[in-house]
Amino acid sequence: MEVRQHPLFNAWLKELAGADQLQDVFGEVMALISALENHGRDLEGDESHPVTSTQYDLHALRRNPPTETTPYAAGPPVLRLLYGYVRHHTGHEIHEIAVLAIGGDKTRLGNDWYPANITQAEVRIDQWCQQHPGYKPVHKSGGPK
Repeated sequence: MEVRQHPLFNAWLKELAGADQLQDVFGEVMALISALENHGRDLEGDESHPVTSTQYDLHALRRNPPTETTPYAAGPPVLRLLYGYVRHHTGHEIHEIAVLAIGGDKTRLGNDWYPANITQAEVRIDQWCQQHPGYKPVHKSGGPK
């Protein structure tokens, strides 16, 4: 599956890559992104889970708990990478891609990390679509609105 990044997600990822003490964590994040590219919608379970409190088809890549993709992710930071699906219709073809919208550490906040970040991820998905005409967010009902 094609995976794109919102510019602010890309900035977060570059900041993570530049942190010497987090090089192993950066490697695990890149492994999660590669897993999304390789498996697309089939990536579920410990690596990725759907986000329930959103209108969009949002999911969260999970650095913690340890998974087949991130076997050493037993401790902090507890990273989540929120991504959503967008579609472009051309004639009879539908091109669907995943857009990484926001990444962050929920170690301190736990599940309280989600509400504000889900809202921000939706905004970023909308922004990304505005910058890429023809793409529309996929809503939970299964299609763009």
